[in-house]
Amino acid sequence: MRIYGAHWLKHSIAEKLLRASMAGDFNGVMDSWATNYLEACKALHAPTGSLLIYTRDSGHHTSGWFKNPDYERCLHLSLSFREPSDYMQPRDFDKRLASEWAEIFFRDDKRLIWAESPKTPEGKWLQVQHYRVFCDDHWQPFVPRGEVYNTDFTEKGWQSWSELHPEDPHEPSILHAG
Repeated sequence: MRIYGAHWLKHSIAEKLLRASMAGDFNGVMDSWATNYLEACKALHAPTGSLLIYTRDSGHHTSGWFKNPDYERCLHLSLSFREPSDYMQPRDFDKRLASEWAEIFFRDDKRLIWAESPKTPEGKWLQVQHYRVFCDDHWQPFVPRGEVYNTDFTEKGWQSWSELHPEDPHEPSILHAG
């Protein structure tokens, strides 16, 4: 993770993270490549205490996470806040600042954001919010058809993680950055 001081413009930080995200995509498998990719896509804006992770995520459908194939890939901003005087100490989620970051990262596509609250105990403690803009096969943002668990567009015979592993209560291997 890189720490950016007061002399850095928010737009410049976003540009650096946008470029870093283009080096690959995160498919949820936590191996050494994914660890390095996520670290390159992570930044702290020290003056505001904004902790940002911006990635290109793929495999939401093929892994069995979402039933609708339109939700296969997305641009993903994970955002939380720390005390500027103590980067380890989480602070309350700043909705105004979060909106500003979302505008900077997604620009005109901000209207396509699918926002998601934290699901893990750590994410809840840190108040991490996830902003996703789903993309087509060429990483162009678009509005997916239907809902994530809708099977109207799912190929015949496709099974979700829970259908393939009915006895396994754990979620599939997609581990969202954040």
